[in-house]
Amino acid sequence: MKPVTIKLKKKLKYRLDMSFLSDISNYKSIKTLLSKKISYGNRMVGITSLFSITGNDISSVVIKPAADYMDNIGANLENIEMKVYGNTGYSFGSKMLSGKLALYGNCSDYAASGMKGGEIFIYGNAGDFLGGKPNSSNEGILDGFIYVSGNVGQKSIQRMRRGNIIIKGDLGDYACEEMISGSIIVMGKIGNSFAKGIKRGTIITKEKKVTKDYRLSNNAEYNFISFFINKLSKIVKSNLLRRKSFISRYHGHKDNNNLSEVFIFKS
Repeated sequence: MKPVTIKLKKKLKYRLDMSFLSDISNYKSIKTLLSKKISYGNRMVGITSLFSITGNDISSVVIKPAADYMDNIGANLENIEMKVYGNTGYSFGSKMLSGKLALYGNCSDYAASGMKGGEIFIYGNAGDFLGGKPNSSNEGILDGFIYVSGNVGQKSIQRMRRGNIIIKGDLGDYACEEMISGSIIVMGKIGNSFAKGIKRGTIITKEKKVTKDYRLSNNAEYNFISFFINKLSKIVKSNLLRRKSFISRYHGHKDNNNLSEVFIFKS
């Protein structure tokens, strides 16, 4: 069987809600998708008027090329592996439940907003509000794994409850507000007003400025964190850090409600 491959026939004039693809695993066959009508502009159109569709494996979807006007790709995704080539619009992988979503390009704002599970790989840059709170909830990421090879915009990772996030580039201002748990690895620079109101969680960074109000942990052992990094390196198929890269661990913030920890590595 071959993956369902979706190719755009013409340049889009209007924004297009692509969340209909997340239901494909519930279809009896590819014929159900081919007969589907979707909202485009102010009318309903047959999906084949916008896309050419080949393949028959409804558990695996490939989109190429994607376009900036395509919103909600991978929204509420469950039990599907989806690969996307090109740049995408808003809410990439929002409220994702399970499966794997890989983007070979950049995405706009609100990627992974309200994510509940699964894996998202973004081989490019992400806009503002990555892992942000959706309008329907006061919680951000509930669980899951996110990898971004480029930079991430402002006000990202709000009220994160669980999960693991790796950002190889820079992270914008006002990130990790009111973080409740989970782990964040930032390989690049971190912007201003970082982790305001954080409760718990693990931050791994080279930016010592974020430890301003923490206490240094004496004689810290790095065995577990090294094991953890090795596991994540296998997932992203890239060596993230070495054991000797870690130089210090901080905990015990002056705010008694902040029980998070920070590991500093050499740049």
